[in-house]
Amino acid sequence: MKVGTLGPALTNSEKAAEYYIFKEASNEGEVQLYTTPELSIEGLKNGEVDKVILCVVYPKLNDIVFKNLDKIRMSSLFHFNTMPMVIAEGAKGSRACSHPAPVELFKAAGITDKDITLVDSNSKAAQLVKENKYDLCVTTLKAAEKFDLKIIKDFGEVPMGWAVFERV
Repeated sequence: MKVGTLGPALTNSEKAAEYYIFKEASNEGEVQLYTTPELSIEGLKNGEVDKVILCVVYPKLNDIVFKNLDKIRMSSLFHFNTMPMVIAEGAKGSRACSHPAPVELFKAAGITDKDITLVDSNSKAAQLVKENKYDLCVTTLKAAEKFDLKIIKDFGEVPMGWAVFERV
C-alpha cells in the first residue's frame, strides 16, 4: 500500500500515515510525501498512491472534499495524537510562520505582536526559521530539534483526527 500525505519529513501527517500503514497493512507499505494536501489528492486521483491521509483540522479540507466528489471519497477516520507541538525560535524578531492549522497556538502562547506568514507544513516552518527567513514558528518538537531551534512553548501532543481518502 502506498499512502500519500503532507511532507516534508517530520510532519504530523507523515507520522499519522506511518501509523495507518502499521495498523491497516501490517507495516507493509510506504509513505509518499507531497508539498501540500491538495497535491497529495492529485497524486491519489492520478494513481500515484492508493490512499491519502489528511488532518481533519486542515482549514481547506472542505474544499478538497467537495471539489472532488466524483473522483475521491473519505473512506474512514481515525484518531492519532500529533507529535508534541511547540513554538520555536531561531532569532529574536517579528517574522513568524506557521502552517494554517495550528497558527492559533501563537495566540494561545500570548504571542500577538508578530507578522505571521502561512507556510505549507509545520516542518517546513522550522526549516525556514533555521534558514533565517523567519524568526519564530509553530512546529513539531522533532522538527525544532532537527533544526536546532530554541523551544519557547511546548503544548505537548494534541489529540487529532485523520481522514483517509480513496479513489471512487
